Amino acid sequence: MPVRFAVYAAALLNATAVAGCATSADVTASAPVVGLVPPAAPVPNLSAAQAADHVFETATQQAAQLASQPYAASADTLPAPFRNLDYDGYRKLRPMPEAALWHAEGEPFAIQPLPRGHLYRDTANVSIIEDGMIMPISDVSGFFDFVDYPQASAAERQSLGISGWRVINKPGVSGSGYEVAVFQGASYFRVVGEGGFYGVSARALAIGAGSSEVEEFPRFTDFWIVKPAANDNALSFVAVIDSPSVAGAYRFTLHPGVDSVVDVRAELHPRRDISNPGIAPLSSMFHHGAVDKGRFDDWRPEVHDSDGVAMLTAAGEQLWRPLTNPTGVQVTKDNATSLKGFGLEQRGRQPEAYADLEAKYDKRPSVWIEPVGDWGAGEVNIVLLPTVTEYEDNIAAFWRPAQPWRAGEVVKLGYKLHFTNDLSGDFSGRAPIARIAATRVGASPEKNLRRFVIDFAGTGSEISAASTPDVGASAGAISNLHVVDGGAPGRIRLTFDLDPKGATAIDLHAALRNETSPQTETWLFRWTPE
Repeated sequence: MPVRFAVYAAALLNATAVAGCATSADVTASAPVVGLVPPAAPVPNLSAAQAADHVFETATQQAAQLASQPYAASADTLPAPFRNLDYDGYRKLRPMPEAALWHAEGEPFAIQPLPRGHLYRDTANVSIIEDGMIMPISDVSGFFDFVDYPQASAAERQSLGISGWRVINKPGVSGSGYEVAVFQGASYFRVVGEGGFYGVSARALAIGAGSSEVEEFPRFTDFWIVKPAANDNALSFVAVIDSPSVAGAYRFTLHPGVDSVVDVRAELHPRRDISNPGIAPLSSMFHHGAVDKGRFDDWRPEVHDSDGVAMLTAAGEQLWRPLTNPTGVQVTKDNATSLKGFGLEQRGRQPEAYADLEAKYDKRPSVWIEPVGDWGAGEVNIVLLPTVTEYEDNIAAFWRPAQPWRAGEVVKLGYKLHFTNDLSGDFSGRAPIARIAATRVGASPEKNLRRFVIDFAGTGSEISAASTPDVGASAGAISNLHVVDGGAPGRIRLTFDLDPKGATAIDLHAALRNETSPQTETWLFRWTPE
C-alpha cells in the first residue's frame, strides 16, 4: 500500500530577507476583537497576548461548529491569468516589500501576504487585529507586483487571493530586518533563527502519514494576526485548520532570535474516528550522506537539510536515528510514551561537510519539539521516502498517540518548537552525554559482511576507549566489535561487522556504557540490503 505525504518545492519558500517595508493594501475594518462576529462593542486595553487568547477561544468554537457539519472542500477560484502557473510564472507574482503591513522603523514585525498560484491554490483568509478591531484583508492587489501580468484585469488582480504570509522581524532597520517565518501551503510553516536558512518544515497536523491510508492534508483556512506593541518581542496569532476528518484551532506565539521558538496550543475536533493522527509533524530532505553516498553520483560529500532524528524518552534515554535515502519506503516506530522531546537535527555544521556554497546546508536549522504536559502513550514515527533530487521533502517525523481519536471528542495539545543551530542549549532537557557525530556503512574486509562505523563526540571525560559497547541486532550476527580512540579530543569510534544471514531488514542498536549507566546516546538503525 502506498505511503504518501506532501512534497513542496523548498525553493518556493526560500525568499530573500527583507530589510524594510512601507504601507499596506486595502484592510477593511470589521469586527471587534471579542469575537469573529461583531459583538456589541470592542474590548479596549488588551495586550497582544490577551487579544490572541480572546480570539483563540472563539476560534475553538468555530472549529467545533465546522466539525459538526460535513466538510466543504475549497473551491478552485483562481482567476484565469493565474490558473496554470508553473514555478517560474509564480515567481513573477512578486510580493512588494514596500506594501507589507506594519512597515515602519521601530515596529517589531511586518506581515507580507503571499499570492495564490502554482502549488498554492487554496485561499487563506487573513485578518489583522489592531486597536481592538478585527480587520480582514479584502483587496490583495496592492501587495503584489503584476508587471508581468498586464493582461490581468483589476477585478482579477483583486480576486487573486492570499495563500499564506511571511513574517519580517525588525522591519525598516537597515541590516537588521530579516524574514523569520512563513506560513503557506496546507498547514505547513517554516521558521528560522537569525543568520540561518530555511530547512525543516513544520505542520500543524498530519493524518494518515506513514500508514496504508491515503494521506490527508489539513489546511489553514483562516488566520488572525495581532499587531504587537512597539516593545513586544513576540508575535501572537490564531489559525483554524480544516480537512475531511478534523477541524481545529491553533494559537501560536513566535519568539524570533538566534534560536527562534514557537509556542503552540491546539484544540482539535475530529469529524470521524482517526486511527493515525500525527502530532507536531516535521518534514525534511535527505538526499545522501556518509551512510549511502556510494549510490549517488554527486560531487558534494553530503546533501541534506537534516541528518537524523533525536528522541528523549520518559526515562531519560537519548536516542538517535540517522536518516537515509532508501530505495523503498521505510517506516520506523519507536515507543515514546510520556515523551519528553524529539526533533529533526542537522548536526554537521562545518561548510566543508557539504561543500555547497549556495545551498548552505550547514546553516539549516535543527528543530526540537518539547511537549507541554504529558502526551500519554504513543510512539515517534519516522517515514523515509526515496528521492532522486534534493528538491523534495522525503522525510517525515511525528508523534502518534496510541489510542485513536474518536468523532465528537475534543483533543487539546500544547508544545514548543525550537528552531536552532546550537544543539548545546539546555532547552531539550537532554543530559550532557556523548552524542553520535557520524555514521558510516561499507563493505567489511571479511567476505559478505557489512561494516558499521559510529563516531561519538563528548567532552573527553565522559567516554574512552575503555567504555563497554552495547550492540545488538534483531537478526543476523554481530562480530568484530572494537572501541578505539576517535582521533580528536572527546571522540571515540565504535566499529562492528554485521552478517545479515539472508535477512532483508535488520534493526540495530549501539551505545557505550560504564558500569552503571549509558555514556552515550543510543544509536538506532534499520539496515536493508540496498
